[in-house]
Amino acid sequence: MKAVVSSLAGKAVSLFHKVTSFLRNVVSLLDRLFRRLWLLPPFHRIDHALHKAWKGNKLLEYRFLPYVTSVLRALGWAVLVIGVIASILFGLRIMNDGLMVATREVMGVGPGVSVIVLGIAGSFLAWLFLLVNRELVYLFIHVKENTGNTAESITKTSD
Repeated sequence: MKAVVSSLAGKAVSLFHKVTSFLRNVVSLLDRLFRRLWLLPPFHRIDHALHKAWKGNKLLEYRFLPYVTSVLRALGWAVLVIGVIASILFGLRIMNDGLMVATREVMGVGPGVSVIVLGIAGSFLAWLFLLVNRELVYLFIHVKENTGNTAESITKTSD
């Protein structure tokens, strides 16, 4: 019995050392990355990378918005994929095993299919909502840029 406990403890300690070594390496890599970014002149830091990512000819006034739009796109696709898979699995579970709701068991093909269809429709609507919000952010950015360009051209022609 003592041999089993000591071998399990030895394996746990070995695993702990491996995890701490891995985390130490990750922290070391991140530290070097941040130090390199910090040593760069201010123009060559994140602002320059964002300017290239936006593909515009002006520096971005709102530097965080490209990240927000990327997160909204990734989140939308994740919601769609996970929602469809979860709906199908949950509907199949209701068809096979049933589901207890309060004191009543819901089981059968009808409730299972309706859960699948409603889950897929809900996932699609959530995906659509997130992508529409992403496009609205782009729309507001472009409206601001176009309004600024129009104001510049009007002031140039009136002079």
